[in-house]
Amino acid sequence: MTFNDVDETARKFLLQVFQQAKGDPAVQVSMYDIGEILGLDRNAASRVAEELIALQLVEIRTLSGGIAISADGAEVVQDLFGDQITANDKVIRLGDAPILDQPRHRVVEEVVARLKGRVGNLGSDFDTLGELMADLKSIDAQLGSSRPKSAIIRECLRSLKAVLEKVGDEESLSEIRRLLGE
Repeated sequence: MTFNDVDETARKFLLQVFQQAKGDPAVQVSMYDIGEILGLDRNAASRVAEELIALQLVEIRTLSGGIAISADGAEVVQDLFGDQITANDKVIRLGDAPILDQPRHRVVEEVVARLKGRVGNLGSDFDTLGELMADLKSIDAQLGSSRPKSAIIRECLRSLKAVLEKVGDEESLSEIRRLLGE
């Protein structure tokens, strides 16, 4: 069975999980709450969720009905329902393509701009600040290239993530984790 084999209810269910979690695989939602939104009883919601879990589009989180969109599920939703989801719901991962495409380029650019705006308020020491700036400059250099390399940007983001974990900037960490698909 593939996603193409599922019915309209399962598609709507997947879209609703995505929207309730704002596209974030780390956010847990209730399969029963999603079912209620769609007018499904608990048994029907459970069956639809199980179908999507089997396709690895949704992940089970708790035995009491907690589920989350998987990274693959988020990509499927963006591909199928792109015109039905708002910009706030979209989660764009860096992906595996060797060269950064235009939508990912824009998202990386936006995340880096927001991080640059917060760097001065992190209260970090000079060495930490220097490390952050070096990674940001490396990303800027790639974004300025006609063929920005995803692998270089990914490694810079991983380095930034490690530094931001030390200084405790949860907002920036969340954005970087989304880009990395974590």
